[in-house]
Amino acid sequence: MREMISGLLGTIASLLATSCCIGPTLFVVFGVSAGGLGYLTVLEPYRPIFLIIGYVAVAYSFYKLYIKDPKCACEESRRIKKLSKGITWTALFLLIFATVYPYVFVKIYGG
Repeated sequence: MREMISGLLGTIASLLATSCCIGPTLFVVFGVSAGGLGYLTVLEPYRPIFLIIGYVAVAYSFYKLYIKDPKCACEESRRIKKLSKGITWTALFLLIFATVYPYVFVKIYGG
């Protein structure tokens, strides 16, 4: 259960890390102008902190899922473990995306 919570924490941290950039980018790509999106840049200074929290949470989740021996082999535990693995891998993908997104965006659109 803890690995699922840490996977969710990693997902939330990655979404917070990209909140300053993803929203405005989606509006620009789809041609919509929204003046209120400038308020999302308030979170930009905290981006490295969100990324660190996310990577620590995902690392803990990977440790609990793949390194530490399971205590129970019951059916419910297997279902929860499968869900936890999905959440953890999704969180890792989102964290990697959140880490490289600003650099890739600059290369694609110039700036």
